[in-house]
Amino acid sequence: MQHESIAHEHRPKDWGTLVSQTHNFYQVSNDVFRSEQPNAAMIPALKRHEIGTIINLRAKDSDELVFKNENFNLVHIPIDTWAINRQDLLEVMQQIKIAKQNNQRVLLHCYHGSDRTGASVAMYRIIFEHWAIDDAVKEMKQGGYGYHIIWKNIDRLFTPENVKWIQQQLSNPS
Repeated sequence: MQHESIAHEHRPKDWGTLVSQTHNFYQVSNDVFRSEQPNAAMIPALKRHEIGTIINLRAKDSDELVFKNENFNLVHIPIDTWAINRQDLLEVMQQIKIAKQNNQRVLLHCYHGSDRTGASVAMYRIIFEHWAIDDAVKEMKQGGYGYHIIWKNIDRLFTPENVKWIQQQLSNPS
C-alpha cells in the first residue's frame, strides 16, 4: 500500500519535477535525478539530461548489463529496505559528493524508485540542500513517487542525530 500523495497541482515547486511517468523518472535538483530500475529505453533521456553517474540501490545489479555499451559511471550500493541504516545513506551521500566534485549529474534508482530511492533523496535534500527533516520526509512520502507505508523503519532514520553523524562523516572521512 502506498502513502497518500499530494495532488500534482498542489505539490510544492521545489519538489521533484516529472520527467517520465513511465519510469517514475524525476529531476530532483539541477544535478540529481531519481527513477525506477532503468532499462535501455531510458538511455536517450539519461543522455539528454547529461547523467554521468548512476547509483543503483538494489541488491541485484543489472545496470552493468543494461548500460554495458554506455559511458556512465555505475555505482552499486546494495540496500536491504528492511534493514536500511545510516551507513547505507552515508555511502549514497559520499557517492553523490564524488559525482558533484566531478561535475557529474546523478541518477539514483532502486526497483520502483520509491522507498530506498526516496530515503536517499530525502537525505540528499537534508545534507546538500539544507532542507528541514520534516520537509524532506514529507516529499519522500507524499511526493507521488510511490512510497510504501510498510517501511516504518525508514522513518526512524530521519533524526537530528543521524543527520549530524552523516554530516560529520562527510566532513571528516576516516
